[in-house]
Amino acid sequence: MASLLRGFAQSVRQHPTRPALHLHDRTYSYEALAERAAIIADAIDAVAPSDYPLAGVFAAESLTAYSAILGTLAAGRGYVPVHPKFPPRRIRDIVDRAGLDVLIVGREALEQLEPLLRRSKRSLAIIAPEFDDLRLWARRHGRHRFVSSTALANLSPTFELPKVEPDDMAYLLFTSGSTGRPKGVPVSHGNARAYVDYICHAYGIGPSDRASQTFKLAFDLSVHDLFTTWSCGACLYPLTQSDRMAPGRFIRRHELTLWFSVPTLGMTMDRFRQLRPGAFPSLRASLFCGEPLPASLAEKWAEAAPNSSVDNLYGPTEATIAFTAHRWRGFDASPRCRNGVVPLGQPFPAQKTRVVREDGRAADVGEPGELLLSGTQVTAGYWRAPRITSERYITLEDTGDRLWYRTGDIVERDEEGCLHFLGRVDDQIQLQGHRVELTEVDHALRSAVEHDLAISVAWPYEADQVGGIVGFVASDQPLDEASILEHCRRLLPPYMIPSRIVGLESLPRNTSGKIDRKALQEMLDSGEV
Repeated sequence: MASLLRGFAQSVRQHPTRPALHLHDRTYSYEALAERAAIIADAIDAVAPSDYPLAGVFAAESLTAYSAILGTLAAGRGYVPVHPKFPPRRIRDIVDRAGLDVLIVGREALEQLEPLLRRSKRSLAIIAPEFDDLRLWARRHGRHRFVSSTALANLSPTFELPKVEPDDMAYLLFTSGSTGRPKGVPVSHGNARAYVDYICHAYGIGPSDRASQTFKLAFDLSVHDLFTTWSCGACLYPLTQSDRMAPGRFIRRHELTLWFSVPTLGMTMDRFRQLRPGAFPSLRASLFCGEPLPASLAEKWAEAAPNSSVDNLYGPTEATIAFTAHRWRGFDASPRCRNGVVPLGQPFPAQKTRVVREDGRAADVGEPGELLLSGTQVTAGYWRAPRITSERYITLEDTGDRLWYRTGDIVERDEEGCLHFLGRVDDQIQLQGHRVELTEVDHALRSAVEHDLAISVAWPYEADQVGGIVGFVASDQPLDEASILEHCRRLLPPYMIPSRIVGLESLPRNTSGKIDRKALQEMLDSGEV
């Protein structure tokens, strides 16, 4: 069975009473979660009995959200996560572009539901498991259909695996696009199963494991959290907003064994002194993904979690969650790092990488080039966007009809086949006639302030030309700007020295939890800093 739901169904059969989800100090068994999912699946079939392949999950890190994801898959549809904190226009754009006819709505989305219903281009079936009486909504929005918790209570279906093919969609995610409009990435059951099956085997995940969930459901790394956990009979521990203020305490209180997050969350923990040596003895595997992993953070995390491996994972949404991995071996291996970040490592089995020059020819060992990916995890293209699909998904003359995805990441391969991240095509700037990788400036800033919450931004832009670089540092104390710039002068050529250093109490993050360069540029444009 190709379904992404296969592992969860097996866990329901083998471990019905074991904990599957610990949320808001309540624990839900596999059996209980499957019952809720089955009810939602039955409701989808009842209110929207079309063969349309998708349904929307308008909820965030709640019991409704998790039940809806499982229920949508059980109904044989792929799920489309719609985060309630997205701007109203983006919510409408996702719903319209995905062509959704049904939405499962959590209480946390109530504020955004009204404008969506009023302005949606299509009639929607709204399934609301947390609302008893929706008659007022039905009178106010007559062209939409509503299913309340009362109606759901009359259903008593059995949880069953649907029949799906490997190429059928498991989920559709909308990622940020260079045009400002998100790109839809449809990920198949075959893509997702290839990743989940490998990770479950590689890390030996089992029923005794307790896994973190730090990623928003609209971010593809959340798929790792949910389905590597549930495919192996383990228990998922989502961090609430208050838990994110002290993740270290959360790890210790629940004795987590598996951790997965963006490096920025680890950097924040370090800033607030949560990474003291031996702090997390229960962890046995710690994974980071989504942005470059500083070597200094990897070392501090290894000391805080002495019984844990520390792995840097890499992969774009278009290649299903993560594609390569590198295990941190300590600072004895630090010479292998570039610009102070941990290598991307080597691809998973059955996945292939290639580094190419601008002319499309293979780059030599140690020569920078764009990273291309191919294999069972690489998706087939963008949602209803043939032009950008043809630009990013290509074939190479010497590999037949094999599809390769152009990542836009600049890397180099060393003699052992290990990949090293150098920067982004879109973060590489031309300044005073020189090519500049902002990651190199980031490294100089971070070594100057002796922590990792520092980043550089190209600014100002004049007639599409970059006029300079500005450094940003997270700090609640006045900065010694002169000292930081002097340190940068010892490491960087003159044209790469930031024109100034800005201290902020906290650096802005995007919805994926990464430091947001674009938001910092907007702050500079507006004169806010």
